[in-house]
Amino acid sequence: MPITFSNPAALWALLGIPIVIAIHFLQRRSRRVVSTTLFLLQQMRRESETGNRIDRLRVSIPFWMQLLAVLVLTWLLAGPRWMKKDAVQRIAIVLDSSASMSAFREPALEAVVTSLDSLLNPLSRAELSLLSSDAEAPPLYHGTSSVELRAALSHWQPLLGVHDFSPSLRSARSLVGEKGVVLLITDHAIAERPASDAKVISIGEAKANVGWAGVTVERKDGQWIWRAVVRNYSNKPQQRGWLARTDKAKTEPTPLVMEPRETRTLSGPFPTDPSGVVATRMTLELTADDFTLDDTLPLIQPQPKVITLLPPKGKSASNEALRDFVSRYDDVSEVEDATTADIVSLIWPSSLALPDDRHAVIFTAPPKAENPTYLTGRIVAESHVLTDGLNWQGLLVREGIEIPASPQDRVLLWQGERPLISLRSTPQDKLQLLCHFDLISSNARKLPAIAILLHRFFEGVRLAKVAPESANFDLRQRLIVAHTTKPAAPDLILERDNASPQTIPLAQARLLRAPLQPGFFTIKQGDTRLLTAAAHFADAREADLSDAAPFSELSQAKATHLEAVHEADPAWRLWLLILLAALLVSWWFSRERVAQDHPLPSVPS
Repeated sequence: MPITFSNPAALWALLGIPIVIAIHFLQRRSRRVVSTTLFLLQQMRRESETGNRIDRLRVSIPFWMQLLAVLVLTWLLAGPRWMKKDAVQRIAIVLDSSASMSAFREPALEAVVTSLDSLLNPLSRAELSLLSSDAEAPPLYHGTSSVELRAALSHWQPLLGVHDFSPSLRSARSLVGEKGVVLLITDHAIAERPASDAKVISIGEAKANVGWAGVTVERKDGQWIWRAVVRNYSNKPQQRGWLARTDKAKTEPTPLVMEPRETRTLSGPFPTDPSGVVATRMTLELTADDFTLDDTLPLIQPQPKVITLLPPKGKSASNEALRDFVSRYDDVSEVEDATTADIVSLIWPSSLALPDDRHAVIFTAPPKAENPTYLTGRIVAESHVLTDGLNWQGLLVREGIEIPASPQDRVLLWQGERPLISLRSTPQDKLQLLCHFDLISSNARKLPAIAILLHRFFEGVRLAKVAPESANFDLRQRLIVAHTTKPAAPDLILERDNASPQTIPLAQARLLRAPLQPGFFTIKQGDTRLLTAAAHFADAREADLSDAAPFSELSQAKATHLEAVHEADPAWRLWLLILLAALLVSWWFSRERVAQDHPLPSVPS
């Protein structure tokens, strides 16, 4: 049966054996002196002029008892343990999937192999689990082979931002049970102990990193301008170089010297290719370092979806006021045909019937009475995405006509018992914003809340519109891509540069995220391109490697593992009794020997 020791350092106690032997080698036998008269007896101190010398080994009962005591004491201190019958070694390893771990990928893989070699006993069965700290990702491995587990390490992708390890650690604990071992491999010491009693192994070390930390792209004076933030996360000065690259050309590298912890903003226009055409996409590159995710910054010219708006018909003051109000929003284009309009704006009552197949923004006509009184009562807003966080207390509305209510209406704003703003859902799944007051006699055009309300309404319509768009995203950012949901509609296709296309079933479209690696990507549905985008890394917390430090609780994990799959020596009480008996026997015979070597002097009669 395999045997191991819970305290192997105690085997150093075996050095007591040569010490005991040396003591018995150096002992000398005393001479017996017989004195016939008391006055001749002198109190003499026995001295050896030459000192103790190795003469011969004096084998005696105390000698053997002392050797036995050393052996038994060493056995008890070393804590021998035997493998339990049908013992199963349950080990779960959780790999920190934070992006900062990409700088320590090789040390992390070595830590997994070292941990398995230290914990596993080849003579017993094992149940091994390998998980990432991404709670949404499936396990990397679950089985009995350490060789297959090592092969599964290649699927580990540390690309997440700062996140909570607790869900993955709880999953790991549920796999190994109460007595199994859970290891968390990360790049920094954990301030708070994991609730799952996981043992932490940190393989990190402080490293210098300079990287892109954020970017904006805007159109100014007819030209696309990018502004990117570059940051030195190190406590020491760093020198790098940067350049801009397009599909057809690249700029010369520009030196970049960064002071400790410095943040700097770089900007410039989108470059042109040799033919003079402005590039629609580009990549900013820094000199590579250990953390490569923030060394490249892909950019694309953003092109949001354009909302088509049918302005109110007629030359009345109310129509002109509404036309002027809704035409101030960006990426909104006026059309004359109601069939091509995404949103219809009108003054009620009008010659047009309220369309059920179009989104709409509707205000009422001015009251016919002269100098109508202002509405009184407390203004209360319902909780809704269109009204949350807006201040309506400054709104002044006069008495006037009210749009007839419908069962599909939801009132968003009240003044007393009278609705001021409501939202209607049509049978065609369209939304209509009903404002039960007019723009001219109220102060709505001066109130920021109304402008923000309409902006939110337009953005909601824009988000739901199935049309091509271009945008820049962070890595793993959640994507909302409007698409056709008809029963026969094709699935979505995600295409990336230098990667195979990925099919996204329509049922999983709401789970779409930007890719894990920086680069350009597109999303199509059939032959229709819905999204053209670029994904870049922008998590400054993960890019800072200055706090990474080594730390290991592997020895504690090994002790826990031994307790779980081994049992202690059942005869430890017997060995303790043998130790005590050996000490007593050694003491007893040593006492008799001293009496023989040092007898009391005889007194003559």
